[in-house]
Amino acid sequence: MIRQSLLLSSAILLAGQHASAQDNQPASEDEFKLDKVVVEGTLLSRQRGIEDKRDALQIIEALGADELGQLPDKNVGESLNRLAGVSMLVEKGEGRYVQIRGINPSLNNVTINGANIGSPETEGGGRNAPLDIIAGGVLGSVQVIKAPTADMDAQGIGGTVNVETKSPFDRPDDFYGYLTARYGFEEIEPESNAYGGEDPYGIDGTLSGKAMDGKFGWLVGGSWSDREYIAPGYYGDDWLSYDADPVTGSVGGSAPQNVKNNYYVIGRERLNLNGMVELRPDTNSRYFARAFYGSWDEYQHRNRYEQNFDNDIVFDTPTSGTVGLNRIAANIRLEDAEKKVFSFAAGGENIIDAFTLNYEVIANQNEISEPYSYWEWRSGRDFGPGTFTISGDGIVDITPDAGTPDRQDPSLLPFRRARFKNSDMQEDGLTGQLDLRWDMDEVTWFKTGVKARQTDRSWDHETLRFDPGTSDLDLGTSPAFTNGAFTNCFEKGCAPNIFMDVDAMDAFLADPANAAYFELNEGATFVQDYAADYDITETVLAAYLMGVREFGPLELIGGVRVEATDVDSQGYLLEDGEAQRISDGGDYVTVLPSLLANYNVTEDLILRASVTRALGRPDFDAIAPRSSYSEELGIAGLSIGNPELEARVSWNYDASIEWYPNDLTLLSAAVFYKDISDDLVGVSERYTTTDTINAALAARGLAGAVDTTGLTELNISTTINAGSSELKGLELIAQTQLDPFLPDALDGFGVSASATFLDGETEVNGQTLPLLNQAEQTYAFTAFYQNHGFDASVSYAYNDSFLTDVNLNDSSVNLDQGEFGRWDAKVSYEVMPDFKIFAEAVNINNEPTSEFQGGDEQQRTEWEYVGQTLYLGFSYGF
Repeated sequence: MIRQSLLLSSAILLAGQHASAQDNQPASEDEFKLDKVVVEGTLLSRQRGIEDKRDALQIIEALGADELGQLPDKNVGESLNRLAGVSMLVEKGEGRYVQIRGINPSLNNVTINGANIGSPETEGGGRNAPLDIIAGGVLGSVQVIKAPTADMDAQGIGGTVNVETKSPFDRPDDFYGYLTARYGFEEIEPESNAYGGEDPYGIDGTLSGKAMDGKFGWLVGGSWSDREYIAPGYYGDDWLSYDADPVTGSVGGSAPQNVKNNYYVIGRERLNLNGMVELRPDTNSRYFARAFYGSWDEYQHRNRYEQNFDNDIVFDTPTSGTVGLNRIAANIRLEDAEKKVFSFAAGGENIIDAFTLNYEVIANQNEISEPYSYWEWRSGRDFGPGTFTISGDGIVDITPDAGTPDRQDPSLLPFRRARFKNSDMQEDGLTGQLDLRWDMDEVTWFKTGVKARQTDRSWDHETLRFDPGTSDLDLGTSPAFTNGAFTNCFEKGCAPNIFMDVDAMDAFLADPANAAYFELNEGATFVQDYAADYDITETVLAAYLMGVREFGPLELIGGVRVEATDVDSQGYLLEDGEAQRISDGGDYVTVLPSLLANYNVTEDLILRASVTRALGRPDFDAIAPRSSYSEELGIAGLSIGNPELEARVSWNYDASIEWYPNDLTLLSAAVFYKDISDDLVGVSERYTTTDTINAALAARGLAGAVDTTGLTELNISTTINAGSSELKGLELIAQTQLDPFLPDALDGFGVSASATFLDGETEVNGQTLPLLNQAEQTYAFTAFYQNHGFDASVSYAYNDSFLTDVNLNDSSVNLDQGEFGRWDAKVSYEVMPDFKIFAEAVNINNEPTSEFQGGDEQQRTEWEYVGQTLYLGFSYGF
């Protein structure tokens, strides 16, 4: 941390020296040149981001488009990872959910052109908005707003991400457009017998024009990308401590009970379409209609091989020993998710003397369908004995004794069961808002408005399960089931596995001639058909009043917003062996005052301070009267909704100092404190005997809902209002050009750096815990060069490890996401005006995602790699 702080301090010092050298040479966007080259490309994106930050009423971070209307990255989530106080949770190698100042993604608000888009997700309870579904090619700018004003939605304890789509009036041209195409290469190539795996490619473009003497504008844009890639990984689940035993001679140690490895193949197709028409009949009127459509088709093909590791474990040393007879399991899962986001908005603006009236109606629809097939094959305790070693990275390597059964012989793995699930979610939203602004004089204006929003969300979940029938079936019964044994290698080591063919298994089950091998399980129909289903209607009515007044260099923004929230929910509970539909709900009113101040010490130095209030509504699945059950290899999980949850509310205190010595230099420091009441925390309880498992289910009205035969463990989780949380932090940003320090031949180099330091805690049932999903330290650094037709950058983004799962009864099973730091690079060359070729390298350092248990980084439960990706392409504008 000391070294990183020194590096950042050095960058700030350099920027300050550069700024001082140019104090007497102010530069506008038109005047600032690099070796006689007008600012464009990614440097223009950075300049526009600085301008947005400087001109904002509150503390924000921003990204702007370049002269071709492009953001720096392929999707908006990846771009946001460059901003101070913003980090992306990486899932399967790509940034998906945004964290603002370490706050859980479900507590942030995501809008398109200021309108809520909802979420096409069931993961994260339904409020996580996946930003990787939105391509950078259809957007004009992105703002991360950290301190809300009264005219903004109250949802967003962490902040609000607002993505602005392009407008035909973004440029003065009567007709313009651009086209970008890219083709990629993955470092981790698929094995010859593996499922899928193709080189990635993408294309996006925009076409826009004006008519009626520039009064009517239209714009259409689109983006398409397709990527299939490999993610091999190692997983050591449920670490236990073994005491020394003088009888066996064991010296004791720690080891996972299950040693797994996955050969993951992920395929993702994205389509974005953006359209807008706008009429400006005169300088005082504008009318518009715009639509955004995004689709995301994804498959995840998981080929898993598992060695149980819990019988006759004897440690000869703390990291090696012998193991007795254990099970081998193999399973294959194919999940094919289809997500859709659609938003349509229509509205206008009319200026009448000192009054400005804005009005808008927004309709949005989100959908997700997630069918999957899941086949499991498992032996008895037939494999072993052997020896083992545990590396410093937590990798367990098992070597069978000579003459013991072949662990990769499919005929030794009997059929356990097959499950087929289908999950369908639909979310419909309708919003109407009206805003009126009164410019009282040159230094004073007031604004008031009302907003109504209704969200209807339903989730239908079905499961079909087949158990072994009267005829014996194993993984070797049909030669089509497998494509051969292989060794699954990744950076930390290698592990045995077997390629399986899920399509062949599905076809085998569908053939009536094979009916004797299977028996339909009809005993747990409640869990299979009803337990996870819910319907929710959330209605929010809001009104606000705010005013802005300038007192010389001081600008004050004060206001109050009132939001009334009403929730009606329906789900199912098991009563007398029958599924009964029940209704529940609640309502609450939240008053949210805000006071913000901006003080211009000089033309280039701005001080900001604010006190605001925000709220975070509970996740949809957390407040629905429903339950969700899953089970794998005798270990089950039951998640139960809590309709009595209340919204979290936070008081937010922010202060910053920002220095803008020229158009391309920014130095800022911000401190913040959040006091969150009625915070929500997921808690779980663990049961490990048949009696305690049955008793726990009966106590929750679920006796008989679950087949407990063969269960060795049940984890029951729910969400509670945990009392209070607090979060405080420091954000530092530096960005500048290095031209004054370099020879003229090297003009064009620059750097940007940011760092965020957080400290937070939650009080849960008298226990003090770190805030969930909060990395205490995040860093981002970019070195860039733009001159002589070249536009290049190398960037690094890092987040520290953070707690993700808490068990109040046993902290030794808590889970942390491991630290993550990724290097990326990009270079483009302008072959001719408005025509560029480029190359991009993503994840240059092959950084894995990881997880560990009990706060011990040697007890790794996950190492997963996606390797490097290289893209080549071109951009053409006209």
